[in-house]
Amino acid sequence: MIRTLCLPLLVVFFTIITCKAEQKIPFDLDWRFALNDHPGAEQAGFDDSGWRLLDVPHDYSIEHPFDSTYTSGAGGGYTYSGIAWYRKHFKTAANFSDRKVWMLFDGVYRNSEVWINGHYLGIRPYGYSSFYYDLTQYLNPAGQENIIAVKVNTSEQPNSRWYTGSGIYRHVWLVTKSKLYIDQWGVFARTVKADNDEASVDISIDLRNENNADQSCTVITKLIDAAGKEAGRAESNVKATPGEPQKIEQHIRISRPVLWSVEHPALYQLKVEVRSGGKITDNYAAAFGVRTFRFDPDKGFSLNGKHVKLKGINMHHDGGPLGAAVLDDAYKRRLEILKGMGCNALRMSHNPPSPELLDYADRLGFVVIDEIFDEWMDGKTPGGYAPQFANWWEKDVENWIRRDRNHACVIAWSIGNEVREQYNKENALKITRMLVSASRKYDNTRPFTAACNEILKVNSFGMGELLDMVGYNYQEAWYKADHEKYPNRVIFGSETVIYPYHPGKCWQLRSYEQWLEGQQKDYVAGEFLWTGFDYLGEAGIGEVGSGCEFWKTWPVWPSRGASCGVIDMCNFPKTGYWFRKALWNDTPMLHIAVQTDTSARNRELCSFWNWPKVETHWNHHKKGDTLAVHVYTNVPEVELRLNGRSLGTRKWDLKNEAFLFWEVPYEPGKLEAIGKTRDGKTVSFAVQTAGEPAKIALSADKKVLTANRQDLSYVAVQLLDANGIPVPFAGNKITFEVTGAGKLAAVGNGNQQSHTPLKGMQMEAWQGKCLAIIQSTSREGSITITARSGSLPVATTTLRSIATNVTK
Repeated sequence: MIRTLCLPLLVVFFTIITCKAEQKIPFDLDWRFALNDHPGAEQAGFDDSGWRLLDVPHDYSIEHPFDSTYTSGAGGGYTYSGIAWYRKHFKTAANFSDRKVWMLFDGVYRNSEVWINGHYLGIRPYGYSSFYYDLTQYLNPAGQENIIAVKVNTSEQPNSRWYTGSGIYRHVWLVTKSKLYIDQWGVFARTVKADNDEASVDISIDLRNENNADQSCTVITKLIDAAGKEAGRAESNVKATPGEPQKIEQHIRISRPVLWSVEHPALYQLKVEVRSGGKITDNYAAAFGVRTFRFDPDKGFSLNGKHVKLKGINMHHDGGPLGAAVLDDAYKRRLEILKGMGCNALRMSHNPPSPELLDYADRLGFVVIDEIFDEWMDGKTPGGYAPQFANWWEKDVENWIRRDRNHACVIAWSIGNEVREQYNKENALKITRMLVSASRKYDNTRPFTAACNEILKVNSFGMGELLDMVGYNYQEAWYKADHEKYPNRVIFGSETVIYPYHPGKCWQLRSYEQWLEGQQKDYVAGEFLWTGFDYLGEAGIGEVGSGCEFWKTWPVWPSRGASCGVIDMCNFPKTGYWFRKALWNDTPMLHIAVQTDTSARNRELCSFWNWPKVETHWNHHKKGDTLAVHVYTNVPEVELRLNGRSLGTRKWDLKNEAFLFWEVPYEPGKLEAIGKTRDGKTVSFAVQTAGEPAKIALSADKKVLTANRQDLSYVAVQLLDANGIPVPFAGNKITFEVTGAGKLAAVGNGNQQSHTPLKGMQMEAWQGKCLAIIQSTSREGSITITARSGSLPVATTTLRSIATNVTK
C-alpha cells in the first residue's frame, strides 16, 4: 500500500506521423450511414448507394427531437436510441504491400461490430474504449476497393445514467507499419527524477517482429527541446525475434530541463526510430513534458516540489449542442473557458475521455484524474456495462491505461465512481484488488483511486485501505474526522457541489465550516465541482430541492439535462463561475448577481446541485420590491451604489462568508459595486436596467477557420436594447442562415427545458442569449452568418475559411 506518493511522470501525447515507416491516416471522411438494422449490410456487395454520406465523429441520437417516450429516459436525456450502420469504401494503396494495416477507433457507442470485406473482426460492448483491428490479411489487392462495415446498437435502454450519444462519435484512423514495428501504445516514458538542474527519463518500448526470421535493428530515442535542439538520446541494438513483443528499456538524462507545470506547460518532443538494414522500419513522435508530482496525506498535492491546490471540475463527455460528436476545437474552447475561471484540474466522469481532450490538457496546463467505470458487477441501469464487466474489464483497462499513460495531465487513475459494491464488502474488496493489480501492470507510477459516496461503509470494511488515495463524493462532513482516524490516507473531494451554503445536517450536505475546511486545509488535496458544464441526461439535476430528501422529488421531464454546471451547455458562464473566479484567482475582481426568484432572499437556500436563483441583471417589474444582491469578490472592502447613492461599505473575509449579501429596494437605473484592494486600488462592476430588445449582436469566438470539414466557430447571440445594454430575460426566437464555405453544425441555449432541436436552423434565446456553432467545409472562402428575429434589424457576421490556418 502506498502511503505517501512521490510520483514522477513524463508526458507523451499522440501526433500524426506521415512517413514511409508509419502512417496514421485520418479516416473520418465520407462514411455512408443508415438508421435501423439492414440485414446483409456487413457484406461487401451490399448496395449502400442510397445511404446518407457523412463524416465522423457523428452522433445519431442528437439528430432527433427530444421525446418523453424514448426508452433512454431521464438518464439519457429523453433521446433517440437504436441500431444504425456505417460503411466506408476505400482502395488498397500500392504502398500497403508487405505492410501491416490496422483500423483504430477512438470511440464507438456502443456494442460496435466491425467487418472488413465481409470478414467479421469483432465486437466492443463498452462505448468509451479505444480499440483497433488488424485488417492486413483481409485487404484486397492494391488498387481494389475495400468495405468497412460498422454496426452500432444502443437499443438496450436505459444503459447509462447520463447522455451517451450513439454512433462513431470519436475519430477513426488507418494505421500502417512495416512488419518490424512498435506496438500500438507501446511507448511508455516516465520521469524518474527532475529538478531545475537535471531530469532522468526512463522509456520502455514494445517492439514486435512479424517477419519470418530474426532481424537486427537499432532503436534510437531522442528528446528535442523547443528550440529544435537535441536534449538527450539513447540507443539500443536489438535482435528482434518473431512472436511476442520484446520490451526495450532505455534511459535518458536531460541537463537543465524546462519542467511542465499548470502555469507553464512546457513540452519537448520525444522521437523514437527503429532502424534496420539502413532503413527506418518504424518511428514514433510525440510531445512530452517532464515533471514530478507528489500526493501527501498532510500536505496534499505538489507539482515539481511546489504545493498546488486542486481547483477542479467534473466533466462529462458530451459537447452540449454537438451531442457526443465533439470536434477537437470544442475541447480547446471549453478548457480555455475553465482556465479563465482559475480551474487547474479535471476529473473525467465517468469514463475515459477522448485523446484530443488530454492533448489539450497537456498543452494548456491541466491535471487530470482519468476514470474508467461507473459500474462494476452490480449494475445501475438495466442495459449498462455490468453484464459485460466479467468478460471485458481486463481488456478495457489495458487499452485505457496504455493509451493515456504518457500524458502529463494524468496524475491518477480512478477505477470506479459510486460503485454499488460499496454495499457489499466481499465484492468491493475482491474487485478493487483485481482492478488495481491488473492496472499496475501497465502503469505503476501513478496512484489509484475511486470516488466514494458511502464513505462510512468504505471505511468499515477496508476498501479505502486498498486505494492509494480516496475520493469523497459529497462527504465533506468526514474530511476532518477521517484525516485524524486514517493519518496515512490521501483525501480529495472527487465530487463537491458548487454552492458553499446548505441548510440541514444531511450526510450529503454540510456546513460552511466544513466547506471552508476543504478550501483552506492542505490535507484535502483539492476538489472537483459537480460540474464544470451543464450536460445532457440526468434530467432535472440542479432543479431538485434543498432538503435531505431532495432525491424523492426528481423533476425529470420536461427537463432534458442537468443544470448543475458553473457554465451552461452553450459555454456561457453562470453565476457560480464568477464566484469561483473570485475564489480561485488572485487578480482583484467583483461580480454582481441579483435574485430572479424570492427564494434567493435566503442565502442558505438553494438546490442541492445548483446555485440560488440569481442572475447578472438589474431588471425587475415593480419599483420598491426588495431584491437579494450577491457580490462575489476577492477584495477586502466593497461599497454598493444605486444610481450614485451609497448603500454602504462592507468588509469581506472568506473565513466569515463566501460572498457579500445585500437586500436592496429596486429602482431602475445602475447598480454598481466598487471594491478596494489591500494596496488602495479600486475595481468595479455594474449592472444596468435594460429596455426592450432592439437589436441582435453576433460575436464569433474565432474569425478564421481551417477548411478541413471539422473546424468550429462558436457564434454567440446577445439581444440588446436601444442603448446596447444586454436584455437579461429576452426569449426571442432567432432564425439562422449560413452561406458560403461553412455550415450550421448546431444551435442551442442554456435552458435545459427547451425541446427545440439542436440540429435545426432556429433557437429561442434564453436569458437574452443563444448560440450557433459553425463548421468548416472543404471549401475556402467567406462564411456569412445571418440572424433574424421578427421585426428586429437583421444581424450578420462574416468568417473566413482557409486551407492552412496559421492565424487562429
